[in-house]
Amino acid sequence: MNINRRNIAAAGAAAATLAAVSAVPARAQPKNESTWDLIKRTGKVRMGVFEYPPYFLRDKASGEWVGAMVEMGKDIAKELKVTYEPVEVGGFAEAVLSLQAGKVDMNFGLQATPLRATSIDFAGPIYWIEWVTVNNPKFHGKVWADYNKTDVKVAVMTGTSDSLLLSKMAPKATKIEMQDIAQVALAVSSGRADAFTTTVLASMVMKTKNPGLGDFVNPTPRVALPGYIGLRLEDDQRWQKFLNRWAEWNILLGHNETRMRASLKTMGIEEIPSTVSFSPN
Repeated sequence: MNINRRNIAAAGAAAATLAAVSAVPARAQPKNESTWDLIKRTGKVRMGVFEYPPYFLRDKASGEWVGAMVEMGKDIAKELKVTYEPVEVGGFAEAVLSLQAGKVDMNFGLQATPLRATSIDFAGPIYWIEWVTVNNPKFHGKVWADYNKTDVKVAVMTGTSDSLLLSKMAPKATKIEMQDIAQVALAVSSGRADAFTTTVLASMVMKTKNPGLGDFVNPTPRVALPGYIGLRLEDDQRWQKFLNRWAEWNILLGHNETRMRASLKTMGIEEIPSTVSFSPN
């Protein structure tokens, strides 16, 4: 009987101890190293790149990554006095995942969509850009209503704002999603799709490279959105603050527009439509 009483007492003490421990708030998990501290420790800043002219493209002669946003990334590294490191990622469709996985420190040319904002953060904007369409020669759409029909096939890059905007502006269109911009242009020139929609600069490049494409159109109502830098969600805001101020200076002083125009010029595009603007004004 005494043994049972001792066992009961011990069990009661153990239960009381467990209850006391449970009542104490759990200790916070150690925070991961912030992006700012990571950049300072490693002496480099990693930027996601992929074939998407005039933003990013690989120089055929040197094998190095070039383009308007590569120049922006290099300038950021220069300001920080660290090394610029391009990291190849799988297009805009991997923009969120590559940041969350710690593969890169920043991704350029993103729109701050509501869904993306639940997974990553943003700095900027770094420019403003309009969405346009490029038609197959046999299709003559002029306004969004012309594309907003179930029998009209519109090609877009998967996982991009192009796809989201098409759903907003022409929800009835039959959407054909492709992995990269070259496949999108080929779908239209081959007749698999009636048109594609993307930003005006990418459209100009594809139109220049693909003589088989038809009209370049600014469909109404016109749509222009700001482009941002994508970042990891984190408590330390120093990286975001730095990039916000960098973006403000470079867009207001016209440096980012100069970089855009210079990249287009290397591809033989010197005449930019008067309707194209790189700022909200």
